[in-house]
Amino acid sequence: MDKIMWMKLWSALAGVERALLVCLMLALPILYGINVLLHNLAPGLARHLDGVDELSRFILVWLVCVSLGYTMDKGRHVSMNLLQRFIGASLLVWIQRGLDVIGALFCAYMTVLGWQFLQRIIATGQVSNTLDVSMGWLYAALPLGMVLLTLRYVRYVLFPTHRPALDSAD
Repeated sequence: MDKIMWMKLWSALAGVERALLVCLMLALPILYGINVLLHNLAPGLARHLDGVDELSRFILVWLVCVSLGYTMDKGRHVSMNLLQRFIGASLLVWIQRGLDVIGALFCAYMTVLGWQFLQRIIATGQVSNTLDVSMGWLYAALPLGMVLLTLRYVRYVLFPTHRPALDSAD
């Protein structure tokens, strides 16, 4: 694959992630808003929405897991930048590349573990009592989030210039 094709792939992935994150972020206040309105204005109807709290937890887990790669791509993860002040720029680049390889391997391993765990959850047939849906929907967020994060790390290993700028020394 040439560089332009990779750029289109990363751009499409970021667009899908953004769209999913926006939908999930909008769903939370809408669900809670409807729930609060119905509890106050039509209590008889509100009892039919007893799964809103659990659905909100499902959405929140998905939101966190899907946002891992996107957050990293924007350079918004928590970082410890004390060493950046004391080591040279060239050594820092090599340390960062090593950390990217380790991060890719760790996230790939977590993807495999998450996938295996998801398969066990599906095989046991666990179902949410309130929503009456497979708990696999909840646990699917982990392997998805980890594969997205793995792809980001692989991108940084293959194309180090795509990495967000390091934090300043302020």
